Amino acid sequence: MKSDVRGRLHYSKEQKSALVKAFESSGLSGPRFAALHGVKYQTLANWIQKRKRTTALGPPGLPCPAFLSLIPAELEAVGDCRAMEVLLPGGAKFVITAPEQVQLAASLIRALENPRTC
Repeated sequence: MKSDVRGRLHYSKEQKSALVKAFESSGLSGPRFAALHGVKYQTLANWIQKRKRTTALGPPGLPCPAFLSLIPAELEAVGDCRAMEVLLPGGAKFVITAPEQVQLAASLIRALENPRTC
């Protein structure tokens, strides 16, 4: 890291990217993560926003990046409760409560797995 005459730290693109990736996988709040890593929260928030903008735009004609990862699951009925909760990146979730919903859920998951181009 370099610093200017005012003592402000300057990070390389690689350092910024590494910190944003570490934050995204940390599960910590932005302010807490920034404090632990000696970065001002507003600076970290700006890096995150820039990354979102460049990731969302991406090169034309290429598919948007998919952050969906599927894991196999085995279901066991517990009493009369027969529901499956599916958690998606970003905290979204849906619950399958009837056999008729399985096909719809599978279609949704396939659509999320293969996003359209931006």
